[in-house]
Amino acid sequence: MPSHLPTRPLPNTGKLHLLRPLLGTALVMALVMFISDNTALAQNASPSAASATKTATSDAASTSGTLSDTTDGNKSGDTGTAKDAAPTPAPHCDSDHMSLCEDTNELIWSKGFADKVGTFVGPGTASWLAGNASRIDQMIQVLSGPPQIRQKIGDDLWLYGACRAHSCPEKGAVIVTGKGDISATAILHFACTTTCQDDYTLTILGPKDDKTLTDAIKNWAQTTIDDDAREFKKATPPKIATIEHLAPGAATKDTSTDKSAPAHSTSSGDKKSAPAATK
Repeated sequence: MPSHLPTRPLPNTGKLHLLRPLLGTALVMALVMFISDNTALAQNASPSAASATKTATSDAASTSGTLSDTTDGNKSGDTGTAKDAAPTPAPHCDSDHMSLCEDTNELIWSKGFADKVGTFVGPGTASWLAGNASRIDQMIQVLSGPPQIRQKIGDDLWLYGACRAHSCPEKGAVIVTGKGDISATAILHFACTTTCQDDYTLTILGPKDDKTLTDAIKNWAQTTIDDDAREFKKATPPKIATIEHLAPGAATKDTSTDKSAPAHSTSSGDKKSAPAATK
């Protein structure tokens, strides 16, 4: 260097490397500020875009809340009308659903059955189990003892049979429909007045011209007699001597008889004493 030029001290760069971390941090902060400024400018330049973004976020939050509310409502059962409705009870054995009764014992104890039998049989007296006893009481007695297995005798007809308690040779039957209507009743008895006959009288209460009902009752009566003969080993069981038809609900004396079954004549000494009617 020429000697006439003034000399300037050179900067001291020996510790410049200590400034590099500070410079790097400053550059990063400057970059962040630059990006933030550009974002703000973009939002100011396009307010509709910012509004759309805000609306989308709000809708998402609203939808999420609705789903949560619906789920909570279903869990609590407050919003479901189907869950609030009480289930329809299943039909069971009663006076409106007699065919659902498994046997005569269940039928006789079902609500309303005795009243229906009384209405069907009717008032007045008859000499079936005892002389001039109540028709209704006698029919209930032969249906209240040990039950038989019910029989299906038609598309909508069921025959229920039973025998009188403590006097099982005397028996009764009732035919009902699935809706609980009584179509016919029958009583297999010994025509007891002051004494009882040795052979049976089969009394049928129901329409005489309905062959289906009449045949079903006749078959029931004969089958029952045959079953008793086998069970009790009777060589000469009682037979059906007389078959008679009575109108349901009639309060008159027994008059209509079917002579197709011959009466069994016995001497007065062979006849059994008539038992007293019991409830």
